[in-house]
Amino acid sequence: MANGQNAVLSPATSTAAIVSGTQRDASCRIIYLGFVGALEPAQNKHSGVVQIGETLRGDDYPDVCARSFSPYVWTDGLKWLLKHFPSHSGVVTADELQHCPKVILVGHSMGGWAMMSVARDLRDRDIPVELTIQVDSVGITDYTVPRNVKAGAIFHARDVLVFMTTKNLRLEDASHTKILANVTVAHAGHESITRDPRIRELVMKTVESLRAALALKATAD
Repeated sequence: MANGQNAVLSPATSTAAIVSGTQRDASCRIIYLGFVGALEPAQNKHSGVVQIGETLRGDDYPDVCARSFSPYVWTDGLKWLLKHFPSHSGVVTADELQHCPKVILVGHSMGGWAMMSVARDLRDRDIPVELTIQVDSVGITDYTVPRNVKAGAIFHARDVLVFMTTKNLRLEDASHTKILANVTVAHAGHESITRDPRIRELVMKTVESLRAALALKATAD
């Protein structure tokens, strides 16, 4: 709320919100999973990672499920994502994937490490990832993009953390993954870089491309 106070919902309002969220969760065709930096709350309103998620939770995107998490609880984000996939152990089959949502992952700072951890877990289940974006990513295991990722991008700043952040990506399998962007964001800090409009643009273009492809597939079926 604008005055900073917590909203108190009536039982009727709360139930409506739960039903609405449940309906969207059951029908989403695209998943946006974002991870903020280690020192931020998961719903930091100043984070571009969170702001993109808020847009995708709007009425214009009823087919998108979007949430953001702290990297400290990255497995919670993974569990939420996997609720939209078959629950059996082992890999997800090609036939099953026909009915599963498409996945977009974004991570800032230590969230970039968390995002890559999720991507590797999905690789082990044969679940593809449409796009990963690392934003001033920090972590010793965030350099290599796993082979299940179709497209990756990295944005980095030149600030006090310049010697800690990842600048270049390696590909586990160059025949499966394309690097769309490796951008040094001029005049950006470690926090403000998340709001670079090119990051939002890349996510939204991917969402629209996926929606168009899904609509075409539905027409063909």
